[in-house]
Amino acid sequence: MSIPDLPTAPEVTGQSKGGLRYHILGNIQQTVAIELNPGQTVYSDSGAMSWMTSTVSMNTHSGGGLGSMFKRAVSGASAFIVDYSAAGGPGQVAFATDFPGKILPFDLDAGQTVMMHRHAFTCAEKSVTLDIAFTRKLGTGLFGGEGFVLQRLTGPGMVFAELDGDAVEYHLQPNEVLRVDQGHLAMFESSVTFDIEMIKGMTNVLLGGAGLFLANLKGPGRVWLHSMTVSHVASRIGEYLPGKSSS
Repeated sequence: MSIPDLPTAPEVTGQSKGGLRYHILGNIQQTVAIELNPGQTVYSDSGAMSWMTSTVSMNTHSGGGLGSMFKRAVSGASAFIVDYSAAGGPGQVAFATDFPGKILPFDLDAGQTVMMHRHAFTCAEKSVTLDIAFTRKLGTGLFGGEGFVLQRLTGPGMVFAELDGDAVEYHLQPNEVLRVDQGHLAMFESSVTFDIEMIKGMTNVLLGGAGLFLANLKGPGRVWLHSMTVSHVASRIGEYLPGKSSS
């Protein structure tokens, strides 16, 4: 009996308006492989790169001085940025997801902005501006948890985002509101208003199992959600660790 061939992992190939070519590989846990020609540069948080050819050079820096390093440290993101450039010929650099999930490409126009959770940012073209966005309301800052500090990416250029599980997209109409458990919030367009609200009703707070607060997203604009959260997976795995009683 012959052994059947395994199915080939799907590949999505694309090219940005600026000429950057990329390949998104895999299905369950995806990787983006970026083709770099001389003069092209992408950057990521330090430690994000998975592999690269010998023709790619690295340059680690603060991403804008001590002020930028401090804001990034407060957000929980890496304090340093790493640039990857083709050196002496074409090259390739790849970034894999940290968790089973999807990589989404976004080709931003000049001035177009997306906001994303710090774990969602994978890498971007050098032409894209990365900054830390602090929420405006005190209540959001005090109680928002991981949703308090977001990363702001402004075009022009390609941005790649990592979403855990399957990527779910909503297109909110003006004044339409979506309430989201914060662990599921990955990113949203800058036209969407973001806030934190407390769950109403003492019974819901004590017995609802959703925590005290939800992210409140108000349209217009697009919102992208994780279908899987690391915290929920860790909780389920914890049930089977030594010392935990089985049900």
